Amino acid sequence: MGRLQWHLLRTKAGEERRARDQVSRFIPEVLLPLIPVRVRRGGRMIESVAALFPGYMFALFDVEREYSRLRYTRGVQQIVCFGEEAAVVPQWIIDELRVRCANGLVELPPCRLVAGERVIVIDGPFREFEGIFERHLSGPERVAILLYVIGAGVRAVLPASMVAPLAG
Repeated sequence: MGRLQWHLLRTKAGEERRARDQVSRFIPEVLLPLIPVRVRRGGRMIESVAALFPGYMFALFDVEREYSRLRYTRGVQQIVCFGEEAAVVPQWIIDELRVRCANGLVELPPCRLVAGERVIVIDGPFREFEGIFERHLSGPERVAILLYVIGAGVRAVLPASMVAPLAG
């Protein structure tokens, strides 16, 4: 007989909450960290909630006893494995996630860009274009960046959520 350990479950695309609700029916401890996000709906940016790790959730269970039941639970795609063994998530990771989402949602510190910093566009029509951050416009929701397009710089105004610091 196995023992209770935290494992990572892969969910079907966009079905993290459904999987959490289904798994919670027979597994007493399930963790699906959620974050506040801004998404575009009907041409407007609105507040919403999304999984911190899209497509994944955590559950405490005995893998030998619950494997088959979990494998065929609605919303669950698979138990994440390394080779033939179900991946075990260390308790300290679960504890840290619980602390960070004690009030229901994980609060991530805002990523404040600095003038002159190299950035990359991560969403929208300019996705994967590189540029230089100029400044925040009307608060942290909109930013101005200088994009490199065909050897010339073009100023663009974008939602801040579409821009990230360029790694490296």
